[in-house]
Amino acid sequence: MVIVDTSAWMEFLRQPTAPIGREVAAFLRQNQVLMVGLVLAEVLQGARGQQAAALREQLSALPYLEVDKATWLRAAELSSTLRAQGQPTPLSDLVIGLQALAGGHTVFATDAHFQRVPGLQLHQVGT
Repeated sequence: MVIVDTSAWMEFLRQPTAPIGREVAAFLRQNQVLMVGLVLAEVLQGARGQQAAALREQLSALPYLEVDKATWLRAAELSSTLRAQGQPTPLSDLVIGLQALAGGHTVFATDAHFQRVPGLQLHQVGT
């Protein structure tokens, strides 16, 4: 399964026929998308009106992975380590990456922060 990060969802919603949009669409057709709470909230926070209701319904229908306490603790530790190395990283990206790692899932994102999660498998466009 693939956790599609907010960055890729936004590209999909803005430009569904661009390469990133086509990748997300392909994952959706193949029932390979796994939703997580942080991404769900981030994507929906910008939606308005009827689009928001339709998007909420579509995203809520996807398989969902909850965050456990162990993931939060690992995220705090990794965040501290990265800060000490001069690489502050959004906690949300670390949590999403660690969720994926713990479940053996891949992350599809357009930002480079996820590369800081050791061992995380990232999907690249066209692969």
